Amino acid sequence: MLIMMRFMTKYIISKKILFLLFFACISLDLNGISYEYFSNGYSTSVHVLTVNPNENIIVPVKSAGEEIGRETVMTLSKRYGAVAAVNGGFWKLNGNPAGILKINNHWHGTPTKPRGAIGWSINNPKVLIDRLLTNYQINDCLYPNCGEIEVIPMSIPPNTTPEEWREVEHIVGGTPLLVSKGCIIEDYSSEQTLESFLVKKHARTAVGIKNTGEWLFVVVDGRIHGLLAGMTMKELAELMVELGCIEALNLDGGGSSTMIIDNKVINEPCGKIQEFGKEVEAVSDAILIFPKKALKKI
Repeated sequence: MLIMMRFMTKYIISKKILFLLFFACISLDLNGISYEYFSNGYSTSVHVLTVNPNENIIVPVKSAGEEIGRETVMTLSKRYGAVAAVNGGFWKLNGNPAGILKINNHWHGTPTKPRGAIGWSINNPKVLIDRLLTNYQINDCLYPNCGEIEVIPMSIPPNTTPEEWREVEHIVGGTPLLVSKGCIIEDYSSEQTLESFLVKKHARTAVGIKNTGEWLFVVVDGRIHGLLAGMTMKELAELMVELGCIEALNLDGGGSSTMIIDNKVINEPCGKIQEFGKEVEAVSDAILIFPKKALKKI
């Protein structure tokens, strides 16, 4: 897969953000994936990956480092042969997820606060996005058979039901919810995040769903050529709506924010690990994309 850049100028205007849009055309041997690059010409850059789930499979994977359970998004993408990837949810230093994480019906983490999450199954087009808690925390389970973990939607009114979450194979946590039913969420207080995390500009990663069923993965760079950049949470929510999302969730950001296409880091991460000329971060989990016709067993 070869990335071919052909630049065309277009303007996209949000309430407070003006971006000069460059189309980055990608030559692929598959359908259903497109990439666009936004820049205001100075310090803020946005990378948008649109994925058609009818032609591609989207799956989360957990890192498995030898000393700590964290690896770079590039390492995970190459191991499984993904055509594209982004970082997943928030993590702890030891590699454990800092929120909810369920992969192939196996629980890796549960939330301690009512925070956002996205859930889906490979053979079901319906995608769930809501604020969640569970009936108990996985670390509180001291015995092999503690009973089934039940998901409890916490939005008022809830957007989803426990029964719907019980059926999904994968759940990846984030915070906060950005967009619900096509509307920007204005109040993030129920997710109990730090105010500075919301109002200061940071590198961001977000996932959204369009009314066509397409998935949108967005990475906002937080440092370009030594300049501080990034977005506030409100700016990110406005951008997701501008891009056509009816549901959207913020994933882990900062140094973790990474987008991979064709075994290349497309964005400019601000992590602490030197990898192929980029400054990346080791993360707990990532979301990988595969064409249906070439999916390797994970």
